[in-house]
Amino acid sequence: MVKESYLMVDAFAQRDNTFTRMDARVKVLVSVLALAAVVGLPGFKLPLFIFALTAALMLVIRVPFKIIVGRMLPPVILGIVVFIFMALFHQGSQVFSLEIQGWEIKIYGEGLILGTTVLLRIISSVSILLCLSLTTPVHELGYALIWFRIPRVIVEILLLTYRYLFVLWDEGMRIRQAQAMRLGYPDWRNPAGWKKAVNSTSTLMAMVFIRAYDRAENTFSAMQIRGYNGDIAGQRYKKTA
Repeated sequence: MVKESYLMVDAFAQRDNTFTRMDARVKVLVSVLALAAVVGLPGFKLPLFIFALTAALMLVIRVPFKIIVGRMLPPVILGIVVFIFMALFHQGSQVFSLEIQGWEIKIYGEGLILGTTVLLRIISSVSILLCLSLTTPVHELGYALIWFRIPRVIVEILLLTYRYLFVLWDEGMRIRQAQAMRLGYPDWRNPAGWKKAVNSTSTLMAMVFIRAYDRAENTFSAMQIRGYNGDIAGQRYKKTA
């Protein structure tokens, strides 16, 4: 499910529309400036406005609702947890209290405001990055980063990591399925099952690490045979002075 979700995002970035035809450098610059404004400026009106703007953009390019929810749900859950903690523990003027079995729960007004601001900043920042990934293919993003003088070795690592992330995911899923067929993940309700499952998980991680090392060696050898010299081939932007 995770792999298919990422592939759907990548497929949307390959579509032909007004936003995908825009220069990747412009989209990267606008995204960075928007993130800086959301994180650096006070208040929650700007994050709310940017989120509404990015949501409208995703509706215009007809992004399926399940992709939006799937990509935004994990950070939103984290933001909700932060919101709850700030509302409960950030001291200020009390706006609500509730007593449950001798425990008094207090909610403070300043904590609600600060928690709401943090939650909206998280949602807005994730929506900015989601819009960038939905309108910019990974290779174009790499060329744009190189134009902005990001070290080539970092861009190369990012591109190769993204490319082989799905390969390692497939390797891990195959190993896990083989373990499950051999009763490697028994009933979690049984304490003995937990111990066997932990052992199977540690074996899975070790095997994936070994496969990743072997895959890296084979990939580098294949790239050298094809004339790789440390330079990323493809579209070039003109260098700035």
